[in-house]
Amino acid sequence: MIDSIRQIFWAQQIRFVVLGMLGALITSALAAWLSTADLDLHGRLHALVLSVVLTGTVAASLLTYSVRQNVRYLRLHLQTQMAANSDPLTGLANRRAFLTEGEHRLATSRQGAAQAALLLVDIDWFKRVNDEHGHEAGDETLVHIAQTLLHAVPAEALVSRLGGEEFTILTNVTDAEHLAQLADAVCKSAEATSFYYRGERISVTVSLGLALAAPGDTLSTLLSRADKALYEAKNHGRNRFTLAA
Repeated sequence: MIDSIRQIFWAQQIRFVVLGMLGALITSALAAWLSTADLDLHGRLHALVLSVVLTGTVAASLLTYSVRQNVRYLRLHLQTQMAANSDPLTGLANRRAFLTEGEHRLATSRQGAAQAALLLVDIDWFKRVNDEHGHEAGDETLVHIAQTLLHAVPAEALVSRLGGEEFTILTNVTDAEHLAQLADAVCKSAEATSFYYRGERISVTVSLGLALAAPGDTLSTLLSRADKALYEAKNHGRNRFTLAA
């Protein structure tokens, strides 16, 4: 989304600069030519060149200033947008961004050969981390798992934090087997990694509920099916994944 905004912005700025410069030069040249009708050809050409050069210099400065101001406004806009759509702790997309971008991606996936899939991820025994190590350690755990998920899934996947210790991964897969391989990689990555908090080693595992998008699915129904599958994974021992029927 942000990349597309940048592309549109720079296309508009290039068009603005080109048209602005051409308009200024043509207007200046025409005005110089008409205002020097009483001069000979040499004098008129000299006035024309001088007018175009001066106008071009001033126009370039003004256009550069305008573009710089527009860039500043764009940065402020993107910062505001990112703040509204990002989880402040992990930097992942937040629930709002997941719901908005997720619906768009789900609709787009219906037009292609790939199948959309949702992985609902929950940190196992997260309350224990908070109870035994404190809430700051819990926050570090959330950041650690967020980074683990980002490294375990395809770069184009939408990784979000729904809230608490729940995360989502929305991506495209070829079939159920491909989805299972991805979920297995996430489980193993979480289990194999750990971090240190105030000299203490902390490691956690995750459980996942998986759902393949079916015809007629909305993001809400997909999330509901993944949630039921996650409940089953939790009930069967955690550190595992279950695919929704």
